[in-house]
Amino acid sequence: MIYFDNAATTAMSEAALDALMEVSRNQYGNPSSVYGFGRKSKDLLEQSRKIIAGCIGAEPEEIFFTSCGTESDNWVIRQIGSVWNSAITTAVEHHAILYPAEEKAAEGYNIRFLTVDENCMVSEDALQNALTGAPELVSVMLQNNEVGAIQDIKRLAKIVHERNEKSLFHTDAVQAIGHIPVNVKDLGIDMLSASAHKFNGPKGIGFLYIRKGCNLKAFILGGGQEKKMRSGTENVASIYSMAKALEDNVNNMGTVHEHVYKLEKYFIALLKREGIQFRINGNSDNRATGILNIAFENLDGEGLLNMLDMHDICISIGSACNSKSQDRSHVLQAMGLSESHIDSSVRISIGRFNTEKDVETMVKWITKYRDITILADS
Repeated sequence: MIYFDNAATTAMSEAALDALMEVSRNQYGNPSSVYGFGRKSKDLLEQSRKIIAGCIGAEPEEIFFTSCGTESDNWVIRQIGSVWNSAITTAVEHHAILYPAEEKAAEGYNIRFLTVDENCMVSEDALQNALTGAPELVSVMLQNNEVGAIQDIKRLAKIVHERNEKSLFHTDAVQAIGHIPVNVKDLGIDMLSASAHKFNGPKGIGFLYIRKGCNLKAFILGGGQEKKMRSGTENVASIYSMAKALEDNVNNMGTVHEHVYKLEKYFIALLKREGIQFRINGNSDNRATGILNIAFENLDGEGLLNMLDMHDICISIGSACNSKSQDRSHVLQAMGLSESHIDSSVRISIGRFNTEKDVETMVKWITKYRDITILADS
């Protein structure tokens, strides 16, 4: 099996696997228990919080553990109506932001959805014009999961805070954390969502950074875990595994980036050598290395996906969370691409464990699909 869908999820790193198995076997105590075995689990929990905070420039007490990025996003957006009465987000967010935001809009709250340009970038002027001047929530994704566009979050957050210092800025960083440098203090943001399985950690665990001083309400009530903000017995093994995965990715970020960059360039060079006509959607200086949303001229994206799947090669069409839907990508539509262009597009996302041989094999079958299509059309 050749895996080129690393934007959907990633294989666990050895560091993450070792941590998960070690704690699952030997440190399964409830961290809320008062005896020594439970206190050891509590120590691991706080060690994990410290590791994660160090990786993103936060304080340990600003890290709150959740089940995933979707929960972290929902936690923020569902504050509308209790903390804020209005909010701004974009048309290209993950549905974990869009769906609860649309729900709040249907309830009568003032929710504005910013458009993007052909490179999936948010306009600073559009944000300026959308701000009301009253305290409100602004949520803009750091790195888009479908096309890899990286927003200038530092600049956007500054615009929001200068307009009203009581407004709060949230970023969905699920696709970015562990792959590009992220420092919450440098970015000037108030909240950030992350999910472990996107940076070679386990599924079913994530976190929400909440800057000290942000008065969010509790998301889950119960036993009072996570400072009474998110109750439920903590998944210590997955939390520790997530922390070690993030630490490993951050420590090896430069090496992995260089590896992925070389594979991306090699892939593009091979496509050109085979005379395959293509266009990279959102191709700009702000696109993350390794995420290629690519339209192949006169080829059907779904047909190509099925062809590659027959040969155990994994790619995707748009977001994996929405891949079974018949709807066209909302991100590509927001970028102004035509229906035919969208239908010829696939997402190929390269990861740390891919090889040159993987790239060569994929290009071989893309070329065969191109030749079959030409033959069928003739």
